[in-house]
Amino acid sequence: MTRFLPGIPIGVKIFGIATSMLSLLIGVAYINHDRIAQVNDELTDIADYITPVTERVARVNVYVLEQQLHFERVLRFYEMEPVDLEQVEQEMINFDQRGRLVDQEIEEAIALSQEAIDAARKTPNLIEFARLEPLLNILENEHQKLHDSSLVIFNLLQADKREEARLLEEQLEQYEEDFEQRSQSILFKLGEFTQNSTIRAEAQEQETIRVSWLLATVSSGIGIPFTILITFGLLSPVRKLIRGTQEVEGGNLDVQVAVNSKDEIGILADSFNTMLDEVLEKERIKVTFGQYVDPRIVETLIEKQGNVDTSNKQVMTVFFSDIAGFSSISEMLTPVGLVNLINQYLTLASEPITQYHGVIDQFIGDAVTAFWGPPFVGETDHAKLACFAALEQFTQLARLRRMMPDIMGFRKGLPEIQVRIGLATGEVVAGNIGSEQSKSYTVMGKAMQIAEQLESANKKYGTNILLMEETKVLAADAIETREIDWLDINEREKPVRVYELLGYRGELNPRITQLRDRFEAGLREYRQQNWEQAQSHFLACLHLKADDKPSGVYLKRIELENVECRM
Repeated sequence: MTRFLPGIPIGVKIFGIATSMLSLLIGVAYINHDRIAQVNDELTDIADYITPVTERVARVNVYVLEQQLHFERVLRFYEMEPVDLEQVEQEMINFDQRGRLVDQEIEEAIALSQEAIDAARKTPNLIEFARLEPLLNILENEHQKLHDSSLVIFNLLQADKREEARLLEEQLEQYEEDFEQRSQSILFKLGEFTQNSTIRAEAQEQETIRVSWLLATVSSGIGIPFTILITFGLLSPVRKLIRGTQEVEGGNLDVQVAVNSKDEIGILADSFNTMLDEVLEKERIKVTFGQYVDPRIVETLIEKQGNVDTSNKQVMTVFFSDIAGFSSISEMLTPVGLVNLINQYLTLASEPITQYHGVIDQFIGDAVTAFWGPPFVGETDHAKLACFAALEQFTQLARLRRMMPDIMGFRKGLPEIQVRIGLATGEVVAGNIGSEQSKSYTVMGKAMQIAEQLESANKKYGTNILLMEETKVLAADAIETREIDWLDINEREKPVRVYELLGYRGELNPRITQLRDRFEAGLREYRQQNWEQAQSHFLACLHLKADDKPSGVYLKRIELENVECRM
């Protein structure tokens, strides 16, 4: 060290380097702050104004469509004899309510656009907001024409001037078309506005990165020569640090540098060792994330430092679902439409499983498999939670049906989506399956096979959710079921008692409760071969619910039994 600037202490040299680097960092921070502020301005305009206006215009479209629906219902009621004035009045009230909602949304959108003009931080955004406000005013006027024309038709119908009302319907259709075109035009402009703002923000971000790299290069050019000067004067501990660093660069993260002193070099060596420990931990987490999907599995592995029992038996509940008639549906759709449909369905189907703490095992085309059990849920809760997730699938299915026109891009001729689900409880082997590089935590066992067979059996009985007796017993205090049949799993196993999952405990419609009781009474008579009594019960079930397919299945069986008896 004495050969290089002998009159200057090492501390002063380091201080000089630090001061230089700090100055450069301050410069980088200032430039980054300025650039990030510009990006933030763009994002703020998007978040505070563009997106809310877009949402309001979209809701306007929904409310106008609902208005049209109520309008059409009024027309249909007036075509019926006698006219149900109470229903007409209710539909007109609904029509007026939707109209007020439309006006409210448009007014809020206009207010937001005016506020955006005052608060716009960028000239391009100011110009776009200034163009948007007149379009919203025009949209408001067109809706008013549409609304007023509808009221005129209502008045004509009330005055029994139906012929005149029909003549005005053609003009109303033109108003509807004009309004829809106007709203779609505004949505398109808002989308283009959002895209342009995003592009500008991205460009500013890239400029910030380029400037940061430039300053980093300058700082490296200044810092490296001083570092070389200091490095020449360091003794053995520093050389050990260098060799350790080279080992790390070569991929050896197990290297440790001996700490032989308490001075700055010793502190540096200790920090180096701590850093390697943290790097090793991060690498372990990366490997873990590369092998597992469910966050609870990841958390378990991290807590156990990657050492998890890879094969243990335990009682779990298994879920298997599939879309009915998927092959026929796929033939109706384009590849893009099919992918869009499947992705959206799987997204919605996964939500209840995750919500009720299930682990999604895998997606097989349109099929979903999942499981519940320790350590992810309690030993007594897995069957109940699986049933809840199964019931919520049909809430999600209703959401999917409402989204179908937007997903597919058309409104008529949409495929009918129906889901069948099987639930089975039993002892399975839970563990890690896969290669050394990629693994999956999954379950294997007879319960998985039974769940899949129960899903298929829904087609035979016309049901939506079938579960085995073990599942029903464990979840009995939380669900309503009815016994359906005994199901042969295979030739070597005893038949399995199968139940239909009807709903949550205590929430069944009284009519469905009565249907369940009559059906199970008929099932008892059927098993005792009291054909007439069984037939009476099943016919009563069809009287309670005309499309109760399990009752139809048993009536056909009884008919075959009677034919065989006569023969």
